[in-house]
Amino acid sequence: MTWRVEFTPRAEKDIERLSTKDQRRILEFLTQRVSAHPNPRALAKRLTGTKEEAWRFRVGDYRIITQFQDSRLVVLVVEVGNRREVYR
Repeated sequence: MTWRVEFTPRAEKDIERLSTKDQRRILEFLTQRVSAHPNPRALAKRLTGTKEEAWRFRVGDYRIITQFQDSRLVVLVVEVGNRREVYR
């Protein structure tokens, strides 16, 4: 069972703003670790508060905010940013 990773337009813009090195690091994490894992929630942490349906992955100083669509086996990347800025 392989999960597919999809991006919102905002997440695509967030990734484009990063350095090439950070882009590669985040995309490799999503393709090699998250999509290949049988239960990607085991790698994530659930967010509480206003983003209670959101989950986050940590890649260095960056946070990847996602939502899981279980019926389609999709990890939807909603936002990507530095840990100091992404939760604001």
